[in-house]
Formats: sequence, C-alpha cells, structure tokens
Amino acid sequence: MTMKKIFLLILVLCVAGCTNNTGPKVTAVSGTLTQNGKPLTDVRIEFNKIDTGSLSFAETDEQGRFTLIHTHGKMGAEPGKYRVSVFQKSQPVPIPPGQPVPSELPMTPEKPITMSDRSPIEIEVTETGPNQFDIDLK
Repeated sequence: MTMKKIFLLILVLCVAGCTNNTGPKVTAVSGTLTQNGKPLTDVRIEFNKIDTGSLSFAETDEQGRFTLIHTHGKMGAEPGKYRVSVFQKSQPVPIPPGQPVPSELPMTPEKPITMSDRSPIEIEVTETGPNQFDIDLK
C-alpha cells in the first residue's frame, strides 16, 4: 500500500470516528409558550433537569413555538423531570442623544416571567415521547 493510500485510509477512519456520539442521550423536545393564551414571542425558555442540573434551552418564534437545544449542542433534552424557567431576553440600553456610543452596548438584565401565582412549572421529558409541550403562563 502506498503512503498516499495509507494516509487516505487513516483520514477516512478519523472522519468516521468523529461523529457527535459523545455526551448524554437526548430526545427531541418542542412546544408552544403562551401567556393567557397569547404567544410569548422572542423569549428564552430553559429546562433545568431537577436531579442533575442539566440544561436545555430555546428561544421562541413569532407564534411562541420552541425547539430545545441541549448545552452539549444536540437538539433536545435528556429524559427526566425538569423545572422550566422563562426569561424576557435582555435588550440594548438606549443611548441618550449626544452621548458617544460605546464599543459594547450596555444591556438590560433578563427578567424572569412567572406564573401569576409564582408556582413552579415542572415537566417530565420521556425517552419515548411525544415530548410536545404547550405551556400557558397564567
């Protein structure tokens, strides 16, 4: 076998072995987030696994829909019980007229959005699904 063929064989084996099979097993999770029946748009939703603290998150679209992404970069969440948190995303602080614009705009802090009675939102993600959750903050 020539050096070129050996190099190509090694390259193919390396690429084949570099698939993203590391990290926890996750399952697809999606849903819709509303408040009093109206879509919550452009907010961040987080699923924090109660027993391990594992995190999956998403941002909602114009209809309040979301699809979770695990912190390991995989789409979904690990099976288990979660506490759900919702945050109004931070926004740039307006710069008063005549003030120099800083190189990095200051941002408002993220604000939690909660149920009116402040009760926690808990959800269970199952390995077999379906893991489609419609959450209405009342």
